Amino acid sequence: METLLNVSLPFFGLIFLGYGAGHTRLITPQAYLGLNAFVIWFALPAMLFVKMASAPVFEAFDPRFVAAYTGAGLLAYGIIVSLSRLLFPQLSWGQRAVQGMGASFGNVGFMGLPILVTLFGDAAVLPAVLVIVFDHIILIPLTTAIIEGSGGGQASLGAILRKVGIGMARNPLIVSTFAGLIWGLTGLQLPVPADALLKLLADASAPCALFALGLTLAGRPLSHGLEQVTLTTIGKLAVHPILVWMLAAYVLHLDPFLTAVAVIQASMPTAANVYILATTQNVFVERTSSTILVSTAIATVTVSAFMVLFTAY
Repeated sequence: METLLNVSLPFFGLIFLGYGAGHTRLITPQAYLGLNAFVIWFALPAMLFVKMASAPVFEAFDPRFVAAYTGAGLLAYGIIVSLSRLLFPQLSWGQRAVQGMGASFGNVGFMGLPILVTLFGDAAVLPAVLVIVFDHIILIPLTTAIIEGSGGGQASLGAILRKVGIGMARNPLIVSTFAGLIWGLTGLQLPVPADALLKLLADASAPCALFALGLTLAGRPLSHGLEQVTLTTIGKLAVHPILVWMLAAYVLHLDPFLTAVAVIQASMPTAANVYILATTQNVFVERTSSTILVSTAIATVTVSAFMVLFTAY
C-alpha cells in the first residue's frame, strides 16, 4: 500500500486539487479555460518538441509496440460495440461507435504522457507519443466514418478523411511531435534562450495538465444512461489494458519496459477527445461526458494498480 501511494498519490492528488478548485469555484470556468489553453498550446507541445528532438527515433521504434497497442485498441473497440449491440439494441451504430472509441481512446496525452515521463524518464517519450499519434490516425477516422455511414451525417469518405487531416494538422500535440522529430533529424542545436524557454514550459506540463484535468472534470455532471456509461468504463479501464498486456507480453513478446508503457497508457481513462468528437457529431454527448467523469474517478484506483504492477519492470 505504501508503494501504491508513493507512486500514484502525487498524480491523482493534482487531479483532485484541480477538481476541488473547480467545484468550489475557487477557480472560475473562464480561468480554467485559460489554464487548459496553456497546457494544450504551450506546455505539452514544448515538452513533446524537446523530447522528440533528442529521441533516437529510428533506433528505438518498434513496430511490435504499435501493433500491440493499436491491435488491442481495435479489439476493445469491437468488443464494446458488439456488447452494446447485444445489451442496448435501441442505440444506433453511431452511438455504439462512440462507445467503442470511449473504451479504446484514453487520456494518453493530457494524463498518460506526463505520468510516464515522470515514472520512466525520457525513454518513455517515443512509445508514449506513438500511442497519441496512432490513436488519432486510426480511432478518430474509424468512429467518424461509422457515424456518417449510420445516418449521423452525409459526408463522403474523402470529406471524412479531409476533416480528420485538417484536425490533425491543427492539433498542437501532433504538430509539435513532428516538428521535434524533424528538428532532431537536422542535428542542429537550439539556441540557448529558446532551449531554456522550452524546458521551462516542459517542466510545467505535468502539474498543469493534471490540475487542469481536475478543473475540467468539475464541470461534467452525471446524466442518465449509467448502464451504457458503465459498459464503456469497464471497457476502457479493464478490457483495453488487459488486452494490451496479453498482446504485448504473450503474443508479440515485447520487452518488459515497452509492455509497461503500453499497458499504463491503455489503462488511462476516456479522453476528452471522445467528447469533442461526440459533440461535433451530436452523438451520445451526455453519456460520453459522464463516461469521462466516471472513468477518471475510478481510474484513481485502477491506474494506480497498473502503475504499481508495471513499474517494477
